[in-house]
Amino acid sequence: MAPRPSPEAVRRRVAAAWLADAGADLANARSLSAHRDEHTAPFAAAFHAQQAVEKALKALLIWHGIDYPPKHDLGLLVGLLPDGSATRDLTIAGLTVYAVEQRYVTGAADPMSLLERPTWDEADEALSMAENAVSVISADLDAAGRTDGG
Repeated sequence: MAPRPSPEAVRRRVAAAWLADAGADLANARSLSAHRDEHTAPFAAAFHAQQAVEKALKALLIWHGIDYPPKHDLGLLVGLLPDGSATRDLTIAGLTVYAVEQRYVTGAADPMSLLERPTWDEADEALSMAENAVSVISADLDAAGRTDGG
């Protein structure tokens, strides 16, 4: 029987999987933006940009052993990070709106106006913010790995 992996090894694998998923979401957002002539939607590109940041943040939280609530609120997730993390300096909370709210345009209690959906300029800005954020978060993960002996 194979030996059971250490908690650190499990954290490292799970964090790597979340970071890989973040990269896939960035690729999806880029692809949607690049193929807008095929009637792709800016709200979908913005959603994938937000998801990339959320998954990268969760990778970093997992690496640090920090539990987080099942929320899409990027500001809340950043606030859970330890002091000294460069990620805490990112201004990314505004991407949270692309997580869920803008994807559901009808609802009996509080329908979102179609006029509030992002434009391509806004989606491209969200993608740019996400690319920067994932880069900073990746660097924080690398630094945490070196600090923790990884």
